Amino acid sequence: MRNRIIHILLLGLLLSPFFVSCSIDEEIKDEITSQVIQSDPSLLPNIMAPPLGQLRNFWYRECVWGLQEATSDECFFPTRGTDWFDGGVWRDDYYHTWTPTHRDVVATWNKLNNAISSANTALLNIGPEKPGEAIVFTQYRAQATFLRTFYEYLLFDLYRTFPSRSPFDLDFLKAPKIYRGTKGYDTLLLVAKSIIPKMIPREDAKYGEPNRDAAIMLVAKLYLNQEVYTGKPGYDSCLVYLEKIIQSGHYNLANDYWQIFAVDNEVNYKKADDEAIFVAVYNDDQDYGVDDQVQWVKTTFHYNQLKEFSNWNGCAAPHDYLINTWINGTDTATDVRWRDDRIKPDLGVNLGFNYGQQYSPTGEPLKDRNGNWLNFTFECPFQNATEYNGVRVLKYPPRVKPVNPARCPNDFIIWRYADVLLMKAECLVRANNDIAGALAIVNQIRTKRNSPTVSAASKEEMLDRIYTERGLELYWEGHRRQDMIRFGTFLQPKSEKPDPSDAKAIILPIPQSAIDGTPGGVLTQNPGY
Repeated sequence: MRNRIIHILLLGLLLSPFFVSCSIDEEIKDEITSQVIQSDPSLLPNIMAPPLGQLRNFWYRECVWGLQEATSDECFFPTRGTDWFDGGVWRDDYYHTWTPTHRDVVATWNKLNNAISSANTALLNIGPEKPGEAIVFTQYRAQATFLRTFYEYLLFDLYRTFPSRSPFDLDFLKAPKIYRGTKGYDTLLLVAKSIIPKMIPREDAKYGEPNRDAAIMLVAKLYLNQEVYTGKPGYDSCLVYLEKIIQSGHYNLANDYWQIFAVDNEVNYKKADDEAIFVAVYNDDQDYGVDDQVQWVKTTFHYNQLKEFSNWNGCAAPHDYLINTWINGTDTATDVRWRDDRIKPDLGVNLGFNYGQQYSPTGEPLKDRNGNWLNFTFECPFQNATEYNGVRVLKYPPRVKPVNPARCPNDFIIWRYADVLLMKAECLVRANNDIAGALAIVNQIRTKRNSPTVSAASKEEMLDRIYTERGLELYWEGHRRQDMIRFGTFLQPKSEKPDPSDAKAIILPIPQSAIDGTPGGVLTQNPGY
């Protein structure tokens, strides 16, 4: 028994970044087995901390966020002289020319599989269901299952494949099950639906703890994309689960759009206009092992701006997206989502889109390192861009006086209420051709954001309105690749990419290292790679 305990603890350490991804205040006792935990429920938060902490590892440029955004029309990382070529990874993202050895394709696969292993370790330590057990064990087991299924969903969305192993199967020399296509989708959906009644209700959940609404949202997301995943529409079913969230009364559109993403945005929890359904929690006084990764200023702004953050002058919003979505899709003079100057007196930059001549907080015009005026232009070539080309985007502001400039003081919003409403509008059109119902939802959001209302006379026109609205409301939040695939625009030409992409680009390649390292030869490459 002692050897088995040691093996389990080592397994947890090896298969998840236990100490770098989580902050655990409680002391973990020596012999953590399901028997110990069943007799001491106070250990459950410790057991859940590692898989929950894994949520912090994905929302940055080189992982899930980057693969959803830098592959889309909404964000790119232009090469600026010798800056940002990085072996061609950003070029491959934008042009959809990945290979099975692409840096971020490999790293994201590995991180998601580590997260799945971490959730499995939690399930192993909690143990299987027991008759008459306290509800807290059921809820924590459901939470660990939700996290594992969410990580599998991210893998499935990007790679259309996920390996799976029972948490109670410790023979790691044996090949895992490989889920693909319809079988993979059905498995995710079955598990996600089964845990909903077992999840802790939002009324009883602590902030940052995945609750029943997050599980409902996962099912809704699966149904929304069912046609992409399996060829069979699931929009009617999606509406059923979206209504559960809407009718719960837990959420409303935020009265202040920018408060959703503000520093210390956990203060929004359970307020009347709270939008956050599922979040990844960050604190800038904690070292989670993701310093300089989840950091929204550094990646985009110029070296001579916000100098305490040691910026890298990287990503920007492509020209066509700006014109098609913003200039032609709303009134930028009134739409609060376009630009907000509340932090400009302190930091010299705007929330939202930064363009034109840039200034210091005290009003002096800035120059680039070559002495040119730092005038961010709408036009930005993908290759050979200047230091001042490109509109810079800031969705999550930094703390004015940072605790640590390499860390993020804002919790990342994975899913929120405006997304629920836009999903409902889309499903109303696709399932029921309900143009009036969808239009009312879109205009509800636009009115809240001080954007002019719109009209639509056909199903196609209404879907175009919804697609545009998702680009206005949810920009740089990690949804765009998935949206573009669902709306049929992902493979189309875009700014600085005149030719359509090969159809294989809908799905990323499986890393060659994963294929080589999986026992039994059961993991095979995706078509076309």
